[in-house]
Formats: sequence, C-alpha cells, structure tokens
Amino acid sequence: MTFFWSLRRWIILFLLRIALSWRSPGHARRIVKFLNFLLPFDRSWVCNQDDRGMWIGEQVSNEKKEALEDRVANSDIVLLWVPGGGFRCDLSPLYVKTWTTWIRALEADKNMKCTIFVAKYSLSPEHMFPAAVNDLKATYDWMINTMHVPVSKLFIGADDAGASIALDLMYLHNAKFQGAIFASPYTGLEAGGESWRANGGVDYVNAAAVDRMEESYIPPDGDQPFRYLPAEANLAPCLPPNMFITVGGNEVLLDEAGYLASRARDGGVRVTLVQSPEQVHLWSMLASSIVDDVHIRQYAVDQWVSFVEQSVRIPHLNNKQQS
Repeated sequence: MTFFWSLRRWIILFLLRIALSWRSPGHARRIVKFLNFLLPFDRSWVCNQDDRGMWIGEQVSNEKKEALEDRVANSDIVLLWVPGGGFRCDLSPLYVKTWTTWIRALEADKNMKCTIFVAKYSLSPEHMFPAAVNDLKATYDWMINTMHVPVSKLFIGADDAGASIALDLMYLHNAKFQGAIFASPYTGLEAGGESWRANGGVDYVNAAAVDRMEESYIPPDGDQPFRYLPAEANLAPCLPPNMFITVGGNEVLLDEAGYLASRARDGGVRVTLVQSPEQVHLWSMLASSIVDDVHIRQYAVDQWVSFVEQSVRIPHLNNKQQS
C-alpha cells in the first residue's frame, strides 16, 4: 500500500477512536461527518427513503416508490441493516463502498440480486433505550406490510452497537428473518471479557468508548448491570436459522462475538464465524480503507456471498423436494 493510503488509514482509525470515546455526542457526530469526506462513495447507489433510512442498490438514486417496489420484488435477498456508532452516531455512510462490493459480488458470483435498506433510528443520549428498538420495529413492520418483503428473503444485518438493537428487535418483538449478519457486534452479553484486557491497547475501541455507549443509552433509572438481552435468555426461539459474524482478532469485542456465536449454535442456528487474527473493530465494514491485505478483504466477501447463497437457496431446494 502507498504512503498516502497508510496515512489515511491512520487518520481514519485515530478519528474513530476519538469519536467513539468523546463524551460530547455533538463533537462525536461532527468527527463522523468529517470522516464521510475521507470515505467518498458513488451516490448513484443511494436513495433516501423519507426519514426511515436509505436504499442501497445499483443506479437506485432516482427511483420512485413503484420502481423501488419492483426492485425489492425482484431481489433474491433484502438486507435490513442497523448501523452502529456507539448508539450516539450513524456510521452508515462509511460503509457504502462495502455494501456495493457485496451486492456486485453476489450478482457476479451467484447471479443473485441483493437490495439493502439502512435503517435510521433515534440516537442517544437524546433518545435512550428502548427508543431505537421501537424505531426499528416500525421499520420492520413497514418492510413486511408496505414493501411486502417475505421473511424467506429478508435478512437483518448490524455492526457495532447496532447488533444489540437488532437482537432486541428479535427478542422483544418477535421479528423474523431468514438470516442475520453481524460485523464486530456489541451485545452487552460479554462485557469485560478476556479480549478487553488482551486487546485494549491495540483496538481503537477502548473501555472509555464502551462507557460512552452505555451511559448514553441506558436510562438513569435502569437496573444495573444493564443487559440488552438477559444473560439467561433463551435465544433460540428469536434468532433466525442462519447467522454470519465477522470479528477481528485484535478487537476488544472479540469475546462478545464468540459468545454470541456460541449461544446461537447452542440454539441450533447455522453459524459462520469469520475471524481475521490481526484486524480491529469494524474491519469488514471498512475493509478498503483499513485492511491492507487484499486477500483478507476478498476472503470476507467470498464468505459472505457463500453464506447468503446457502441461506436462501438451500432452504428453497429443500422445500421444492418436500413438495
């Protein structure tokens, strides 16, 4: 990689560390807004949907309601994404390049069409738990009842703190999906694990960042220690049958990802866990900007494509054989 790529990578990681740990949410959001300029994307791939969120798809930018409905109907998979940002920020503009890579790879390799909808939700500390979960429930209902997306091709995806919101949607509101995709998930289930101590000095997410997340999201009168999901909760009934998780070996949240994968497998979920030993938080979502090894980037994309195909086509073939 060039010197300028390496310099930009250092700046991106430094600013993410500051944004996620800064006490002031206003300052944190301004830093994220500046990061948007460092990670430009092709705006023809983005179509804003009122205040619900934005669609991601090739040449989607000027499509109206009827065209969007046709696009969704013709898609093999519709991915509802819950972006992270420590509950206080929206990092979704930083991921558009990755989503376009996924969509292109799925169509090129498997001849499958994917449309992504990135949900907006109320940010903390202005809106504490469960405001974000309730917003996501409204978006889920809209996807099912207005956009007429069948559960058989509806996936939920999330990164960072968005994972806890997505899990709460499934646990509290019985929302159903064909699969779940989590990138560097924060769940609150394994806070303070060994990876916190081992990776605290190498990951840009640190204890201060998690403190900012939790103190801004948890209502002051909430029970402590707060759990987005009860530790003893039976996850099996609320999880989809397929789950894909990416995590870096240098992440503070490494143990959380492993714990979620273990809980899901115990409940009978087919889990694909992609762990890249030397990567940090959100490496799979920011791959083109912070991962210098192109083979690691491509491996993550290939695994995602394979997971989606198996999650959609194998159940479809089984249903045809049984009928």
